Amino acid sequence: MGAITVLTVLGAVDVTVTLLGFVRPSTAPPAPGITDEVLDGVAEGVAVDYLSWDARERERREQVLRRWALPDREVDGWDGQGRQSADSPAVLGRTRPGADQAVLTVRVRIVPYAPDEQAESQDPSSTQPPAEDPGTSSPADEPGVPAAQPTPADMPGWRALPARWLVLAVPLARHDGRVLLTAPPALVGDPGTTLPEPVPAVEAVNDDRFTRDTRQAVQSFFEALATGELDFVRAPRARIPPLQNAAVLVELRQWRGTQPHPGTPPEQRTGVASVVWRIAENTGHLTCTYRVGLHRQDDRWLLAGIDIDTGKAP
Repeated sequence: MGAITVLTVLGAVDVTVTLLGFVRPSTAPPAPGITDEVLDGVAEGVAVDYLSWDARERERREQVLRRWALPDREVDGWDGQGRQSADSPAVLGRTRPGADQAVLTVRVRIVPYAPDEQAESQDPSSTQPPAEDPGTSSPADEPGVPAAQPTPADMPGWRALPARWLVLAVPLARHDGRVLLTAPPALVGDPGTTLPEPVPAVEAVNDDRFTRDTRQAVQSFFEALATGELDFVRAPRARIPPLQNAAVLVELRQWRGTQPHPGTPPEQRTGVASVVWRIAENTGHLTCTYRVGLHRQDDRWLLAGIDIDTGKAP
């Protein structure tokens, strides 16, 4: 089991092992693990496709993501609105909970677009560059980590916004000779050079009272995760890289706290949260699911760790 980043990345996957007993052993050599090169290639392709969308071509995106995903596995967290393009993926790190499973952290450059009714009425034959807008913001004023890519030519009906960098965690597993997505990718913080501690992934019973009592705290955790203001909500020694304003929290869609696993200290609890992010105004929303670790200190719950939910292995 491993973690990648903030959203740290949860590498734990449910796997059922069947003991066959005293059956004639197989003489076939064990299948080799997936190479880093194969994992990187798949994760980079997934990241670019996942962070690219166009409300006018929703069916195309659905078809593309089905090609990457396990059969009958729903992996799309986009709400179907807006337009965004992605390119230039680069793998930052990988964790391997098993020979046939991995979670990769990928940095991707994205260009969000905003609706622009005036664009459709502009003369397409004009080659004159637009006049410089004195109110244009500097890269330091832009949300997220800015990219040096020049603003692309505007599409009819859309106005390109400044390019920026996002980091995406991509959960993968081998299935029928292919490497496929096991769950929707999720936005995470840049892992840097130190991996955060993983959030334990165990099957647990829902705790309704704990869920109600901690919902507001969990929402504040994700708000701080987006802005980077984690000092007052993070547990001591917890390593949780922030999103650096790469996204804005729209809502905590669901929070499900769970009962403590036998043997777990009472001050340590976990749960699963689904949150909705907005990367830029009017460019669509992205729903991501995470496992959250909490630590109680001085009658207050603090954020101990965040991993992505990797779903179940095939």
